[in-house]
Amino acid sequence: MPREAAQPHPIAEPARAGFAAGWAASGGPMTERVRAACSAAVQTAIEHADDARILEVTVDLGRLEGMWARLFARREKQQADHMRAVAAAWRPLIDREAVAGAVDAVRLHAGLAEARRPLGELAAQALAAARALLRALADLPGWTALRTAVRTAIAAGRAEGMVNAVAIAAERLGARGVRLEWDIAFQHAYRSLERLDELWAETDTWLARMLDGAAGDLGRALAAAAEDGAPREEMIDAALDVLASDDVAAMAFTVDWAMTTAADDGALTLYQSEGVQRVDVITAGDGRVCETCIGYEAGSPWSSLDVPRLPTHPVCRCCYAADVSLSHFASWFTPT
Repeated sequence: MPREAAQPHPIAEPARAGFAAGWAASGGPMTERVRAACSAAVQTAIEHADDARILEVTVDLGRLEGMWARLFARREKQQADHMRAVAAAWRPLIDREAVAGAVDAVRLHAGLAEARRPLGELAAQALAAARALLRALADLPGWTALRTAVRTAIAAGRAEGMVNAVAIAAERLGARGVRLEWDIAFQHAYRSLERLDELWAETDTWLARMLDGAAGDLGRALAAAAEDGAPREEMIDAALDVLASDDVAAMAFTVDWAMTTAADDGALTLYQSEGVQRVDVITAGDGRVCETCIGYEAGSPWSSLDVPRLPTHPVCRCCYAADVSLSHFASWFTPT
């Protein structure tokens, strides 16, 4: 006789519904982490079915995971939006004639009509030509627009980090009867940074990194094209692909890295201003988390003076978390 399928535990469905209700209340998106957390919450409810508060706890878990999903989704959208803004300011600076000048310098050094130069010497010349081309961008009228776009991205990252810090604190404190208004909070946080002069210094540091990265990418492309004996127009087109395509690698990397750093700095600065003594490192909780970040999370809580500086690596999605009184941020919340 066929074996009867095991009947689900009576609390499984109510727990699943409770988690879903909490997640829905958070306004966060459905993600891989949320699905995994739901399964774990249902299993926990089954194991603690005799606890009178277990369904309430399950709702809280759903809301918490929804908050994390919303936090990460907002960060990703911010970065995508500002990447487009920085790219829009960058592209007008890339002039075909100037690029052609860099190509001609490399071709002359390569001796394409003569004996070929050694590859290592050619690579060095290509990098020098790329750096000269990109350093000249700072003298163009559009440089101010690019610099402003990068500063705006950094300010947005820092403001989002401050909002994230308060959202995490609210969930850790189990704040009830109020709802964080994320967009209002972001505007408040962003306005508090408008006159922060240090953001301009950070902007120039990140712009220098962006130019270094782009010079490296361009130098390699020019050296490879020259080594292959590519025609002049083909080399110019290859250089423009590196510098003015829809996805300039050095720019995307730099904007992501700068905004993530700014978000983590914003959260840590807020915690320190509130006198926080102990800070946790929280990972994204999925299969893309590196061993270093897992170790930092396992080592939490950290002294606020010794907490590892985030981001730990490119595309790091870890966050700081700490308990903070919400009294200074009452205008960021509305009653529910």
